[in-house]
Amino acid sequence: MKRITIVGPSGSGKSTLAKQLGQIFDLPVFHMDQLFFDPGWVEKSKETLLEEVKQILDKNDQWIIEGNYGKTLPTRLSQSTQVIFLDYPRRIYFYRVLKRVVTTLGSVREDMAPGCPEKIDLPFLKYVWNFKTARREKLVKLIQSELPDDCELIVFEHPKACEQYFKNIKES
Repeated sequence: MKRITIVGPSGSGKSTLAKQLGQIFDLPVFHMDQLFFDPGWVEKSKETLLEEVKQILDKNDQWIIEGNYGKTLPTRLSQSTQVIFLDYPRRIYFYRVLKRVVTTLGSVREDMAPGCPEKIDLPFLKYVWNFKTARREKLVKLIQSELPDDCELIVFEHPKACEQYFKNIKES
């Protein structure tokens, strides 16, 4: 049984990896950004978001869920069989976010909620830039404290390591 949680900063490739693994393992993929936002970038309440995550976990024996969203992470981790942390250098994920904004500006990405088109947003860019210094350690501590003993934790510090992991899965 596979229940995979993928975490990491914006731009690290969580959504792409989730889709790829979902295809390989034939698993449903859920994107936290789709669950968190209503049209127009309206944030749902933490209670609503947690309830939606609990419903996904209750209705699916196997799944891949990508995204951080700390309030829901303990619930997801408690049922995960594998956690993948894309812990890349800032220069990689920040560049990817900038590239994504430029290439998808005004359109709604497949992994986003309907009615939430890509936009240039200074607070979001600051959020991404500050991930390493302001959020990474909290995410690491949360994973360490909530990770079940029988759950495999995989940390990738560079996209090449993740690409090799994916290649190995495809070949096996």
